[in-house]
Amino acid sequence: MTDKTKQKIVGAALELFAEKGYKGATTLTIAEKSGFSEKTLFRKFETKKNLFSSVLIQNYEKMTEDFDSIIIDREFENSRDFLETLIKNLVKLGEDNFEFIKLTVNESNRIPGNFLEEFVNDLSEYVEKNIQNNEIDYRVFVFNLLSFIYLLLLDYGHVFMDHNDAVKKFINNSVLCV
Repeated sequence: MTDKTKQKIVGAALELFAEKGYKGATTLTIAEKSGFSEKTLFRKFETKKNLFSSVLIQNYEKMTEDFDSIIIDREFENSRDFLETLIKNLVKLGEDNFEFIKLTVNESNRIPGNFLEEFVNDLSEYVEKNIQNNEIDYRVFVFNLLSFIYLLLLDYGHVFMDHNDAVKKFINNSVLCV
């Protein structure tokens, strides 16, 4: 999508859909936040549903590209090296795509397909490839990783804990589990 007007509207819509949900984010507030009129929003997208779909598609593609960039096809020295690299990269991925992640979690019933399930499956395969342990349920392990990161990201600005220290301790704990 190269249209700058559409880009600004999609960016504003992502912020508001993530913050207020589909129902709470009105086309008027999205238009105002983007700096355009509601008439322009409807001229570009026709319906709120089309705008929501555009937000999902554009951000899903970005998230997929970002995810693909953290899947490193290399040999790791050990489980610690792998987990440290993976967890730090997942935290960065979460930071860079937090609004989209929040939107997909909060509006999962409006999203066709199951982005989260696909993401967990792909990540589980990657972890299994790099950590061989017959006693690990890789999907549950990945779900734990993602849950920790999501809760950590929710805490930004509230400072429930020192995030860098929490990540280090989480890596240490994860290594102990494998």
